[in-house]
Amino acid sequence: MKKLMVSLLAALMLTGCAAQQAAPTSTPTTAPTTAPTAETTAAPEQTVPETTAPVAPATPISADQLADGSYEITVESSSSMFNIVKCVLVVEDGSMHATMTMSGKGYGKLFMGTGEEALAASEDDYIPVAEDEDGMKQFTVPVEALDMPIDCAAWSIKKETWYDRTLVFQSAQLPDDARKAG
Repeated sequence: MKKLMVSLLAALMLTGCAAQQAAPTSTPTTAPTTAPTAETTAAPEQTVPETTAPVAPATPISADQLADGSYEITVESSSSMFNIVKCVLVVEDGSMHATMTMSGKGYGKLFMGTGEEALAASEDDYIPVAEDEDGMKQFTVPVEALDMPIDCAAWSIKKETWYDRTLVFQSAQLPDDARKAG
């Protein structure tokens, strides 16, 4: 009886080891996302890549497809640290811009592009922060199209670093009459 138990136990162990060897293992193929992507020697400014990019629908919507007006929409961000609590899209004369109200006060300026591009840009190209009547921080940014990923770099006041973000201004909340016929 003892020999039978030992044999069964050995068979179970061998089966378990074989199954474990057959199981695939995964190793990360990319570097951690917290490493800086660009630095300058003249200033302590640097950029940090985004965490996860939001997924956009397949067909972007441009300003010429929308009626002029103001619409409250949602914005998906690649980072939970860049939390937009309200966004008003303004469509006017064939262009769009959006005023995003932020949940926090940690960002002092934006750049429509990557952090690396922001490092090379002029201060005049940065979008300054503003405050609404309730003291909430806001940024008014140009919007190329809805439902399309747009690069945006956010300047951290505390860390004095550009952080790469991807924003998707979403069309799902637009009223039916916001879209032009055709």
